[in-house]
Amino acid sequence: MTRFRQTTLLALALMMITPLLATASLFDSPLNESAHESPVVTVSLRLLDDAVVAGGTAQLGVVYHVPEGTHMTTTFQAMVFESEPQSVFGQAIFPRPVKAEIPYYHGDVMAVIPVTLPDDAGEMTIRVEAEYQLCKEGDAALCYPPAEATSSLVVTLAEGLGGESDGAVGSAGSGSLQERLQSALEGGSWLAFLMVFLGGVLASLTPCVFPMIPITISFIGMNAKGNPVKGFIMSLWYVLGIALVYSTLGLVAAAGGAAFGQATQTPVFMGAVAAVIFAMGLSMAGLFDIQLPSSLTTKVGGGRTGFLGPLLMGMAMGLIAAPCVGPVIVVLLTWVATTGDLFLGFWLLFTFAMGMGLLFIVLGTFGGMLPPGGWMETVKHVFAIVLFALAPWFLRTWLPDWAPLLFFGLALMLSVSAWGVFKPQAPDSGARDGLNKGIMRFLWILGVALTLLGGLRGFAPDLLPADGTGSSTTAITHDEPDWIGDEAAGFVAATESGKPVMMDFWAEWCAACIELDHKTYNQDEILQLADRFVAVKMDMTRRSPENDAINRKYGVVGMPTVIFFDSQGNELERFSGFKNAADLSEIMERVLTAAQ
Repeated sequence: MTRFRQTTLLALALMMITPLLATASLFDSPLNESAHESPVVTVSLRLLDDAVVAGGTAQLGVVYHVPEGTHMTTTFQAMVFESEPQSVFGQAIFPRPVKAEIPYYHGDVMAVIPVTLPDDAGEMTIRVEAEYQLCKEGDAALCYPPAEATSSLVVTLAEGLGGESDGAVGSAGSGSLQERLQSALEGGSWLAFLMVFLGGVLASLTPCVFPMIPITISFIGMNAKGNPVKGFIMSLWYVLGIALVYSTLGLVAAAGGAAFGQATQTPVFMGAVAAVIFAMGLSMAGLFDIQLPSSLTTKVGGGRTGFLGPLLMGMAMGLIAAPCVGPVIVVLLTWVATTGDLFLGFWLLFTFAMGMGLLFIVLGTFGGMLPPGGWMETVKHVFAIVLFALAPWFLRTWLPDWAPLLFFGLALMLSVSAWGVFKPQAPDSGARDGLNKGIMRFLWILGVALTLLGGLRGFAPDLLPADGTGSSTTAITHDEPDWIGDEAAGFVAATESGKPVMMDFWAEWCAACIELDHKTYNQDEILQLADRFVAVKMDMTRRSPENDAINRKYGVVGMPTVIFFDSQGNELERFSGFKNAADLSEIMERVLTAAQ
């Protein structure tokens, strides 16, 4: 019994001591020394080609390894490359970021850089210095100053175009479609045509192609009038229009080296695509018809079923799908531009377009078998709503959050009005007509609500409740504390007035800093308390030796960091990350008490 009691007491003692030892070791461990250091991103270089030859081109991947619990913003993305022998490095193409007030990336992020290789075979060393900027996630969101990461890669260049590399250190080797296509093109293999066709089939399943599916079904279905042969023939003309667009791009790339892949990601091009999709949505809604003059279609193709209509629609389809055709067409155009081979440039892109058009041949043929009727109007109306939602989706990276709501709401209101939402219901109408009328009225009310919400967010955000929820007891204003932008002037003012100092370290690329400005500093309770402080705002947006020295002086690791001093410059308290008005007011009152 005594031994049992001793064992029990020993176990209880260990249970009590273990947390204390863990706590003590935490303070003494190297982890604690780095707790206030910013996390780092490592980068690695990858060669995205199976074979590289002297005098040719290659795709280089720069992979950012973003630590868990953080994200990397799009603000700082500069890269400096060096190589021996010297190579020519193109512009980096990054994937689409997560949309936010300041867009960002998670996890491993790869930027692709086209490289023109030197003419001499042998080993080549590539070095990169990549800039980045991290933000910590969680309750205490924090953004760290920009930093750089370096990496190097050694590759071996083979002799002559089409030769095999002796080996490339760091080659991706993942066997993706675009990598195999690049290898087949450089090796002169006819298998490249099969891969190009397969790439076109896969491209037909992307979001950019979706808007044309309902238009294809309705256009060919109405004109074929239940005849599958006519539907098949019109589908071929439609696909030929797609092929003409991409074949022309192949010729342009071969003749002038056009960088079409990067051009399709610009806001101007994407805006044009969004405008076309929006116009097609309005047409599907019945506001107007997209069709050629009857005299022209009669001369060229023999009436409404002539070939010019589907041909032009196919050409529009090719342009609309351009932003989503992705890596395959980028590899094609880059290779064609490098070789300057007009014949191959034309037929490779033609093959790609035929692969993309396979889906539309199937849809057009089966659409031609469907008898015309009222069901087509319902299909058109449903897809009109989908197109209205897709149009701003193409511009999601560049539009403010409120704009898609406003545009979609307005389009929905106009469309439902055109469908007769305000038209009186016939006396002999049945339950189905009443249900349709009820659905249209609901959609009209939804359009009004989205329009008002988008308009208020964009033009009168102060009329909305705080955080988008219920009424707030504290009114939101656009006022801020009377900030002083210089630390020395701030401490002089504090000495003269006897007030404590509230010093805010912020940056334009810091999302939590912007949130602090928009949701906390402009609240009435904070503004009243701020009158009892000397408010100093330190702008750390630009990288400079002066800002680095200030950060070291005050021990600032990331933004936002807010430090409170008494009137004599002695630090009283500090916090990092976002705070709501209630938490910040509690801190400010505590500092005021301590400063007395």
